[in-house]
Amino acid sequence: MVNNKIAVIAKKEFFDSLKSKTFLIIFGIFLVLMLVSSITGINNYDKQLDQYQKLQADTQGIEENDVFSYFPEPKLTAVIFREMVSNIGIIGAIMAIILGYNAVSGEKERGNLKLLLSYPLYREDVINGKFLGKIGVLILTLAITSILSIACALVMGVNLTGSDLISITLFMVISTLYLITFLGISIFFSTVSKNGTSSILYSFMFWVVSTMIITSFSAVVSDAMVPIDDTVFYGGKVTSTDSFSITFSNTDGENVSEDGGESSFNKYQKKWKIQNTIESFLSPTQNYEQISGAVLGDDFVNIMVTDSSIQSETDMLEVLSGKISNIISMLVWAIISLIATYLVFMRQDIR
Repeated sequence: MVNNKIAVIAKKEFFDSLKSKTFLIIFGIFLVLMLVSSITGINNYDKQLDQYQKLQADTQGIEENDVFSYFPEPKLTAVIFREMVSNIGIIGAIMAIILGYNAVSGEKERGNLKLLLSYPLYREDVINGKFLGKIGVLILTLAITSILSIACALVMGVNLTGSDLISITLFMVISTLYLITFLGISIFFSTVSKNGTSSILYSFMFWVVSTMIITSFSAVVSDAMVPIDDTVFYGGKVTSTDSFSITFSNTDGENVSEDGGESSFNKYQKKWKIQNTIESFLSPTQNYEQISGAVLGDDFVNIMVTDSSIQSETDMLEVLSGKISNIISMLVWAIISLIATYLVFMRQDIR
């Protein structure tokens, strides 16, 4: 009986959300961006694959420890979905906020909440129904996005393997969990706010802090802890000899050996780890990007976050286990917001 009540509320929230003009506009923008990202990613993959094949042909016979032998073959899912990760991180979060900002505050403004609670319902049934209905909308949105992306890849002649489809599926699952995080935050602010304007303002303030301010703060802290002379890289030049050895030159004209470059890279790696640690505790968006990069096989993420500069293909379970701390950190915000919503809503005086 309780499940039936929750299902009725969830169904109503699901269809009400799909009828919302504001949501439909955001959904349309999101869908267009995803489609453009897919087409752009496929074109980039074709170009990078051609460049990789040419490089392999030009460097045949070079010793394995040579720097040019380290260029990896482009990963299909990483290249195609790289822009999509950024779009979901930004536009997807906004869409989740739009879905939840008036879940409770809107009912208060319209005077429907008091009427709703006059029925034989527990307050937690109302929250559960609203959450499930709006989660259903997010799942539908990402399902449509993934189908369009796969269809676009097939039409443009890209062959997707079984491992590629597994990576895409896991990517969409991680994306759903990420959007649920911002949905939970938005519903929490909708519960504590008296009107929708305050709710959406607080939700966007959280989004700005977690995606932009935290990133800037972590960069400042990492710069202070690991100072690096950027002139080695940004003011230098690379020259090659017959043996493909590399020499860096700084702005003073002084040569920096390959060992010096490697040392600087290690500093950058250490700096990245400090910045990543801070962001992992405070930013759902950064955690989402780290997890998605690992699932899709993004080489840049693998190189900067792990101890080895060259990553071999690993089992997907190993990839996820290596990112378990990021997954937990991302979901903590959703869990905290859900618990806080329950506590606040149970004690509110609804008039």
